[in-house]
Amino acid sequence: MKTPMLRYVLSAFCLLAAQLPGQQSAQAPAAPVYTQSLTYLKVAPNKNNEFLRLIRDESMKVAQVRVDAGEYLIWTLLRSVFPGGAEARADYVISVISEGRPRASGGSSALEANLKKAGITMSADEYWARRDGVVSRVASELWRVRELVAGAKKGHYVYLNFMKVPDAAAYNDFEAKVWRPMAEGWVKDGSMSGWLFATKILPSGSDTVYSAYSADIFPTWDAAFAGDANRMQRMFEKVHPGKSYQELTANMAKLRSLAKRELWTVVERVEKSGR
Repeated sequence: MKTPMLRYVLSAFCLLAAQLPGQQSAQAPAAPVYTQSLTYLKVAPNKNNEFLRLIRDESMKVAQVRVDAGEYLIWTLLRSVFPGGAEARADYVISVISEGRPRASGGSSALEANLKKAGITMSADEYWARRDGVVSRVASELWRVRELVAGAKKGHYVYLNFMKVPDAAAYNDFEAKVWRPMAEGWVKDGSMSGWLFATKILPSGSDTVYSAYSADIFPTWDAAFAGDANRMQRMFEKVHPGKSYQELTANMAKLRSLAKRELWTVVERVEKSGR
């Protein structure tokens, strides 16, 4: 990559709140920083129903406790649609979005406290034993959420587009200034229900297959497959009047390449009330 991956780490943990003396009143407050963890899970054979009971009976209740405490903003369970079956890297992914720096798990004592707050009479060891009997963790990733428009609800469909990026600064600027207004337009007209753009914090380095991803969120199966060849051009010309669509497509090819695209569906969701 042209720019070091250290850029992602530094940008994720700097809150960008510094101001010059005497200029506080002239500057707008810094935008909040959001981090996201993605935990990929593979369910043991014939254990899917048991896994979902664990999620609904314990995991979601603990997530709600952490949301109520301000530790999480959004907790989401997604199930893989494509790819699927034995060749799929993961059957489910748990996404947790938090404000500010990522939160430490807190270990057994924190889990037991949260189980108690959730009204669950189970020790941390019992919880982990039940979890490990039905599911294994395939991978974990940490991301910086840079752009977020609306969001997914239970039953929605999500395309995850994982990107290889040679110039992070230029690509981040493109997503914020060019693509975000288009996503807002699609959400406004109801053809999409949300959009997200994030850059990877960890794992990082030259061997990382992808360093950014976007999520295109649709309210129904039909909406997820309703796109046409001119959809992108129509929205671009609507929100960026007078600008060249051909220049847009040429720039996209230079700024990133699509490493892989997957389709997921939202199984469960816990979020702060009022969102």
